[in-house]
Amino acid sequence: MHIFALLFFQAFASSPNSDSEILGSDGPWNIFGVSGYAGTITMNALTRSSIFYWMFEAIDGNITSDSLPLMIWLFGGPGCSGSEAMIWEYISPIHLYPTGQPGRTPLELTWGTDFHILSIDFPYGTGYSYANSPGDNKNTTLGATYYLWQFLNKLNAKYPTWFKREVYIFGESYGGHWVPGIAYNILIQNALNPTGFVINLKGIGLGDPWVHPPTGFVINLKGIGLGDPWVDPASQTQSYSTFGVSNSLINEYQQSIINLYQNQISGFLKSGQLDNASATWENLMATFISFSQVNKYDIRTFVEYDFDDVATFMNSQSTRNLLNAPSFISWVDCNQTVFQYYQGDIMNSTLPLVEYVLSQNVSVIIYQGQDDLIVPTTSTQAMISKINWSGALNFTNSPKVNWIVNGTLAGYAQSYSYLTFVSILGSGHMTDYYQPYNVKQMVLNFANANEWN
Repeated sequence: MHIFALLFFQAFASSPNSDSEILGSDGPWNIFGVSGYAGTITMNALTRSSIFYWMFEAIDGNITSDSLPLMIWLFGGPGCSGSEAMIWEYISPIHLYPTGQPGRTPLELTWGTDFHILSIDFPYGTGYSYANSPGDNKNTTLGATYYLWQFLNKLNAKYPTWFKREVYIFGESYGGHWVPGIAYNILIQNALNPTGFVINLKGIGLGDPWVHPPTGFVINLKGIGLGDPWVDPASQTQSYSTFGVSNSLINEYQQSIINLYQNQISGFLKSGQLDNASATWENLMATFISFSQVNKYDIRTFVEYDFDDVATFMNSQSTRNLLNAPSFISWVDCNQTVFQYYQGDIMNSTLPLVEYVLSQNVSVIIYQGQDDLIVPTTSTQAMISKINWSGALNFTNSPKVNWIVNGTLAGYAQSYSYLTFVSILGSGHMTDYYQPYNVKQMVLNFANANEWN
């Protein structure tokens, strides 16, 4: 079955219960003393394709009247719902506990003490977001994140106070594509709007050309955060064998096999065969795991994660009612159809977008769990070494310092000007899950421009 047909089928696996669901429906919610807004925003008036969001107001905050910053969260995959991170990784003020019951996140862990948090199910087909027409789907980072910018524009038209504040955008894993992509679109539109000029943007080798008129919508983007990010496959796919041997996960013979895969990926990328490169990378990961038997998200463990409780909670009628979620979508943590649809984009590099963000004096923090396999520390370091911007040499020559939290070594940090890299001890791929307290302190340190030693 064609990918578009699969996405179309997902949206209409059962029929909407009301016209309001077809038109998009969102509104306020409140539970456990935590409040916010949630639901769908219709993106295309003709097709009714819609994006789902879940916004958590800051604890003791009021997004209509205060000036607390807004944290936009984009999850990975591609095709994984941000709701998973919100209630499983301790980021939001609500946490789903191992009993399967929701409750308040401890204040020392949630980011909701200092930020309003906006989690978005993105792209179409992710979580409760859906496309009703093949033409609404895009399968490049720039193309998809432009309709994400359009979503923010529509949200601003409905709730204008939400964006009258400093804005940060964080994400993990494939957030290494989504976050630089939306940041780039925001900065381009910010530059367009005050002047009234119309830019015929040809992109920077990542997306489709477009011409769009100014809208008057400007976002005060202060910084972006990339957690264990997938940014530059050309550099990041070439370090698995080194990581495996240095962590005693594979022997020299097995390393030679992983090297063969790495060489094949490099060759495919050089010849522009992105789908083949992506498929070979998946084979590399499967082979590595067959050798080591470790969890690809955490080399200290040997069992895959179970998100059944999260899916049960998100699909319950009480949760759907609370969040104004569409009744005709079956929520899954990660949609494999979406993943396959973006298979070529997985092997595109978003490094030029990161470089552009830095060139516009927007702060960037890249943070990494030291026990991650799917995006290992060695791969992230290799990617960072390729960043080409005016402060690159000074960053390379800046010292790596011990990052101490409450008198205990939490990791290591390297920072110069607008770029910071933090490696986090005792953490796998989902750093916010493994080290929620330390990661929260890292986020606050970054937002407040504090020193790292």
